[in-house]
Amino acid sequence: MNKINEVNMKKTSVISLIFCLTILGVESLPIQAQNRLVCKRGAFVNPARESKKIRNPDFGFVFDIPANYTSETSRSDNITHVLLYNPNEQELNACCKKYRQIGCDGYPSLVSVSIEQAKSDTRLLPELSRADERLENIKPTTIANQKAVVYVKKSTTNGVNTFLTASFIAPNTKYKITVVAFSYKDTINPIDERVFQRVISSFAFVK
Repeated sequence: MNKINEVNMKKTSVISLIFCLTILGVESLPIQAQNRLVCKRGAFVNPARESKKIRNPDFGFVFDIPANYTSETSRSDNITHVLLYNPNEQELNACCKKYRQIGCDGYPSLVSVSIEQAKSDTRLLPELSRADERLENIKPTTIANQKAVVYVKKSTTNGVNTFLTASFIAPNTKYKITVVAFSYKDTINPIDERVFQRVISSFAFVK
């Protein structure tokens, strides 16, 4: 009787595990599980010396990115994001879509430009809401003939997260522009930093 109960318990555990994996969107078949690991990030590709322009007529600005990069515009929480993809991210995203790989489809870009509505009390530097956040290397500057600030924000909530950030207000004072290069390490990848610098140095408001 004990053996029968033990077998039944094992069957129940297996069924429960499969049910949980199904609910979480994780395939339970061995071949399908292997497919989830097909897509992996390759080595970063150096940005091309040639540039191409990204124009946004809605907000009236333009900036340069490397010719071998692509961009994607999305919107969330009333913030517009222009995501800039290195060729290795382009390949990863295409692979994820092809194989429907869980957890990497639409992998976030490491360099982005965000646009949000500005208010009369909007600040260029963010307010730190957690004790594990800090600002470093704060440098006042000018971007697109606008008063700007470049700084590094670091967070240690889940490991070290580093944000190289440039922030400035549009000439019509309606929008705040934020350019970010992100890293899960203590330093920014040199390739991302070069793309970041190309964006802010070429940024211009047009009519």
